[in-house]
Amino acid sequence: MSEEMVLNEPTTASPAAPPKAWPRWIAPVVVTQLGFLIAFGLLTRSVLSELGVLRVELNGHRTELTELQHQTVALGERTTELGTQVQNLRQSLVVNSTEDVLFLKITLLARDLDPELTRTIARLVHKYAELYGRDPNLVLAMIAVESRFDPKVVSSMGAVGLMQVMPQWKKVLGIQGDLSDPEISIRYGLQILGFYSEMYQDLETALTAYNRGPGAVDFALMKGQDPRNRYAPRVLETYERLKKLTQSNGS
Repeated sequence: MSEEMVLNEPTTASPAAPPKAWPRWIAPVVVTQLGFLIAFGLLTRSVLSELGVLRVELNGHRTELTELQHQTVALGERTTELGTQVQNLRQSLVVNSTEDVLFLKITLLARDLDPELTRTIARLVHKYAELYGRDPNLVLAMIAVESRFDPKVVSSMGAVGLMQVMPQWKKVLGIQGDLSDPEISIRYGLQILGFYSEMYQDLETALTAYNRGPGAVDFALMKGQDPRNRYAPRVLETYERLKKLTQSNGS
């Protein structure tokens, strides 16, 4: 047989090989893995759901916390406001109590004085005694001796008002207004006393200069004489009496 004939001779096909069987252990593993994946998916959904709930709750807590913070700030501001009001009330009570005490002392010194004028003098004495660092009892004593609480009185030397301020002081101190005005008299009377206190560094001598004038005091001191007259002892005696009234009332 020729080579060509051999090549053209049909060949018999080999039978197909049977499919390869999976090992028996594969199926349980696959089932297990699928179960794990399903369970993991369910667990993940559950966790995500719980996380969503927690997120909502957390946002709610944040809102509550913000509201509490606002309430805390408001409460702090209210507490500060109440503290200020209490402090103002205490200050008001102190001022009113002091003015009430001065009112009673003026009433004892000048029983026939109009109550409205008495209240005005008490208020002004408290105000300017505090402003100029003076004991209000001393101011009352000076007014009692100088004018007996009569704002219209004029002395034979021309001194005017509650503290008997001389008219020439209007130009020196630039005083605007009437010296018979209780406020002007008390305010500038204390300024004048302050000048003499700085000049002589002694209350009794300063009071003497307030009454006699610095010229007479300096002249007496230059001659080695006692410049004092009856004015300063009278003021100081009344001053001590007024202080004892306060002490006896436990103030």
